Amino acid sequence: MARQRSTHMVGFGELQLAVLDALRQIGKGTVYDVLDAIPEAERPRYNTVMTVLRTLEEKGVAKHTMRGRAFVYEPTPEAGRVRGQVLQDVLQRVFGGSPTRMMATLLREGDVSPEAVAEIRRLLEEEAGGDAD
Repeated sequence: MARQRSTHMVGFGELQLAVLDALRQIGKGTVYDVLDAIPEAERPRYNTVMTVLRTLEEKGVAKHTMRGRAFVYEPTPEAGRVRGQVLQDVLQRVFGGSPTRMMATLLREGDVSPEAVAEIRRLLEEEAGGDAD
């Protein structure tokens, strides 16, 4: 029997995340505004961004209004939860729901700087209610 998965907030690709980040950065704008917010070296074509914005609308993380004949896009409140939802999906599917296995893999196999490790340690202490000093 096939496993059922919610399609809401799951399955965001790198380009979708980049476009959503650009949209969140500007707050509200046309396809051209979103394009301008993406670094030139990574900037896709206009039609690609337009298609991605429509897909983001279907996923419920963007919406549009009309300004004359132009669509003006903006992120929905759900847009702020996308990375957390993607991370939860990876945590469940790849690491069997174990945050310990996920962090161990990141620290052992990732390219994590000593500064990042210190920041992770500070965040863990903060979450545990300890003093970060």
